[in-house]
Amino acid sequence: MKQGAILIALLVLVHHAVALIHDSAHSELAIFLSMFQKPFIYIVITALPVVGVILLWTPYQKIGLYLIILGMGGGLVFGIYHHYMFQSPDHISYLPKGSVQVQETFIWTAGILAIFEGVCAAVASYLLGRHSSVS
Repeated sequence: MKQGAILIALLVLVHHAVALIHDSAHSELAIFLSMFQKPFIYIVITALPVVGVILLWTPYQKIGLYLIILGMGGGLVFGIYHHYMFQSPDHISYLPKGSVQVQETFIWTAGILAIFEGVCAAVASYLLGRHSSVS
């Protein structure tokens, strides 16, 4: 489990670093979050995986894995919906006018976030399955 915890911690760390770049592009393009999006992003996508990673180093590893799956899985669904499905300024095909470089940054970070969220949720699910079969 130690190697899995290290891998997930690194995935969450890189995910959050990319999220900061994505957030910066949001700001530069004046794409503002709704009052419902902000708490979801801060609690589910940001805080749950961090708390989950911390719990991986305690006797509450199983709860930590569930939190990581919930946070990253929720982030994946949220990001796919807002960046690729729902037509809004947050959709990669309907970005507001602005610097082409910032628009490109927004687009690639949206994709990288989805990849990291999917991989992290999958790794946590795999580890949860191994953890459950060992218990």
